[in-house]
Amino acid sequence: MPCLDMIAIALICGVFGYFMVHLIALIHSKRWLHRKIPQLSETHAHLGVSILKPIVGMDDTLPVNLESYFNLKYPKYEILISIAEPDGKSIPLVKALKKKYPRVDCSVFIGASSVGVNPKINNMLRAFNAAKYEVLWISDSGILTLPHTLTEMTMHLEDPKVGIVHQLPFTLPDSSFAGVLDSVYFGTQHARVCLCADVFKQNCANGMSWLIRKHALLAEGGLLKYSQYLAEDFFISTTLWKKGWKLQLSTLPAIQNSGHRSLRSYVKRIVRWGRLRASMMPWPGLLEPFTECLTLGVLLSLSLYQLMDWNPVWPFIGHVCLWFLLDMCLLKQIQNGIISPWWKVVLAWLLREVCTLSLFFASLWSRQVSWRGINYRLTHGGVAYKTD
Repeated sequence: MPCLDMIAIALICGVFGYFMVHLIALIHSKRWLHRKIPQLSETHAHLGVSILKPIVGMDDTLPVNLESYFNLKYPKYEILISIAEPDGKSIPLVKALKKKYPRVDCSVFIGASSVGVNPKINNMLRAFNAAKYEVLWISDSGILTLPHTLTEMTMHLEDPKVGIVHQLPFTLPDSSFAGVLDSVYFGTQHARVCLCADVFKQNCANGMSWLIRKHALLAEGGLLKYSQYLAEDFFISTTLWKKGWKLQLSTLPAIQNSGHRSLRSYVKRIVRWGRLRASMMPWPGLLEPFTECLTLGVLLSLSLYQLMDWNPVWPFIGHVCLWFLLDMCLLKQIQNGIISPWWKVVLAWLLREVCTLSLFFASLWSRQVSWRGINYRLTHGGVAYKTD
């Protein structure tokens, strides 16, 4: 058999193999996400949770996001709010919420520490040290929660081997094009990889919203050990996972409710994450284009042309249409409802697919990233240094 034929057969098998990733993610999302929340067991009704809320600046959505944590239907928790700036604009909001909800145990820490390059760890380190409960819920300021979310997440800790309970990142429905684009990204490509990784018990934890056993983290050096990285969530979850702790996916996705959605912010976010992945996992990162729709569609079409002399246009169109339908099924299940408006969803999906390769190469072009107005340089292994 000619060498080119063997390569073509291998590529066709690879493309069909990746469609199995679609099916695994679809089945797992249907089986696992948005399940009915059971009653909290008697044992865990008394399990206290310390909620760490690091805040920088004052987004338009911060009031509703932060207030949602004061309305949790959970018997025993405290909220530890860390405000990075000594004169932060969010201070009056926090004072007003404390006054409005006097029965909620809430403490405020103003001013960030300076123990490393990671601004999130610098901001919440004092709150971490002051946490009085064994379970920590680290949740970004852009996350909106539901009253029963903490109950659902805590249920997974009934298994003593679970060290982290994390949420699949998603977004609050937004009719703006940038909002729809965010939903499409987090509800298709990002969700597909995370759900499939969860099935095979691989590390896919995201630090936007997760529960961590404090003693497990302290045994590995606490937050201070990870202050040299920007992607502290990857290194924390990897360390605990390698130590034998289970990483459990919540049945409720995390609801990102950001006040700054735009095409520019989307591009900057994707490129920043790409550069972080390239510095932490350089070889797996180089394979990312071979998990994308258009790349695999071209390889499939050329392979069929090599083997059967088929016109490559029709297999390519069929491949893209099938990929789109599977993505829409997954997005609908994660969103737990009707996808609308349809025309924006279709355009957003096409834009993401067309632009993904250019964003990938942009992420390889440099090791400079900007986060919260501060510039960093990434080195091999994910260690970061300020460049300002």
